[in-house]
Amino acid sequence: STTGKVMLSVARSSSIASSARNRSLYTKCCRGLSSAVGNHTSNNESDEIPTNISPIHTSLALSVHFRHPDLGMKDYEILSRATAFLLNVDPPNPEGESPNQSAVSASTHNSRGLVQKSAFPHLKENRDLRKELLRKQHYSYDPASGPPRLPHQLNWLEFCPTNFRPKVHVVASSHVISPWLWPKYYGQDWLQIVTQEHVRYSLEVWSSNEGLNSSVNVDHDGKLKGEYKPLAKFALNPYPIHHPTEMDLAVIHLKQEEEALKQMMKLGIQPLNLPTAHDFENDDSPVFESGEKVLFQGFEVYETNMTDQETVSGMDNSKKEEDDERVFHPYSSLGNLTFASPDRFLSQTKGGPLPEGLCGGPVIQIPTSGKNGKQTPMHIRGVVEGIVPTNHDNPQIAGHASFIPSYRIREFVDFAEKIMLEQIIDSDLFKRCVDMKERKNNTRGTVYGDDGNILDSEDDDDEPADPKLLAGIEGTGNSYNTPQLDREFQDIVSSLHEKHSPEEVDAILATVERERKEVAEILEKEGGDVDDVIERVRRKTYEEKEKLMKEIMDEMTGQSKKS
Repeated sequence: STTGKVMLSVARSSSIASSARNRSLYTKCCRGLSSAVGNHTSNNESDEIPTNISPIHTSLALSVHFRHPDLGMKDYEILSRATAFLLNVDPPNPEGESPNQSAVSASTHNSRGLVQKSAFPHLKENRDLRKELLRKQHYSYDPASGPPRLPHQLNWLEFCPTNFRPKVHVVASSHVISPWLWPKYYGQDWLQIVTQEHVRYSLEVWSSNEGLNSSVNVDHDGKLKGEYKPLAKFALNPYPIHHPTEMDLAVIHLKQEEEALKQMMKLGIQPLNLPTAHDFENDDSPVFESGEKVLFQGFEVYETNMTDQETVSGMDNSKKEEDDERVFHPYSSLGNLTFASPDRFLSQTKGGPLPEGLCGGPVIQIPTSGKNGKQTPMHIRGVVEGIVPTNHDNPQIAGHASFIPSYRIREFVDFAEKIMLEQIIDSDLFKRCVDMKERKNNTRGTVYGDDGNILDSEDDDDEPADPKLLAGIEGTGNSYNTPQLDREFQDIVSSLHEKHSPEEVDAILATVERERKEVAEILEKEGGDVDDVIERVRRKTYEEKEKLMKEIMDEMTGQSKKS
């Protein structure tokens, strides 16, 4: 990557790579890989790969600038550059549109980031506007989009209205966002005094010199042909969230997101999608298939980063940020998966070893045709981590791209979203969200399974734990199986044995059984309200009890008089 991370800098003579760093690369890249390379057979090269999925639509150019007074700096200088991309918080809706597509009514690009052509673009714009206004009539705030789902199937931030949380994450490599957190990559002493307060972040949208409406066919064989230029720059909030166990991932967010996102999408940027945790749990398809085709997209970076310098002495402080413009160039390469471990996949890339700058870029799943031939929204297969050294001992994987697979991305995104949700809403409401998300009982004692049925939090096959709720639903269907009522009955019997003799318990149970039969007979013959019939039978029992007690008292009184 452009910060000089060994994954992508081992081939650069200007980098600070050394034999020790090469050894650390081997450890990082091959940790957990099987000892032998599988006999992977790539898919037929004649398979159609879309030639108009472009990195200028799926990726953004990330720049990290810093200024530290102790280093004699008066202006912000570039610290690191690489690739980033937008990831939707909400999943695609049932119509196959990405959740933020409504914000692109004036965009010249469709949901896949491809140029769209229409003789009547205003009709779609008016239709989308009307749809949005109708939805606002029913909600105080914009709700989460995506298909209707049960609470435990939602992503964490979907519990919060979109007005109060991000709509997209900016995904990037942790070592690019905060290189001082990665001392094993960078041995420069001066870097260790840099902290979060000394840096600021920005994203750039790039386009062909021919303009937005130009149609560019991408061969996915490396650096895109033609000349490209930056169109717009967007600031990021300086509050990144990093992976908790040093996996090279981070998310950060746009400043003034609503306006920035709207402008980005008008310029053709399309946020990508990631399956939910529930989708991963219920997907029976293989996690890894050797030979599967994917797209590696991002930006190649040409100029050396400050993290590649041993010292900052001799820096030209008169150089402004604007002088750093022409350093990015869009890049796209087709890849074939070759190797897998739990934490990373390897892939051979058509354009050769990935160049500087691709770290943090999206690995895109080849889109398929959905219903009525409509293309499905683009999903990521992972995030670029780096490459295996080109001089690796195993020539079968030397130079292959390494990326973090999508299920690891989902784990991290869930981790980050849970942290964010806890900071957005109050603690009591957050606890209730956790209970629903983790299928625990809420205040009404109900949780739901995949089919919408009420489930117990401990066992999806059990009944719910709220006795009041169960008393209202058990025995009302065709089934006579009422396990919860049976458990409650056994608890009552046990309690009776603690306070009464066996004979008394038998008498009480006999009374209960008699009352049950009488209620059933009356309902069968006369009908009526169940509660009224129970009250009627119970009143009769009390009357008989009082009558019996009176007879006993009279008998005892008579015996007393005789004596």
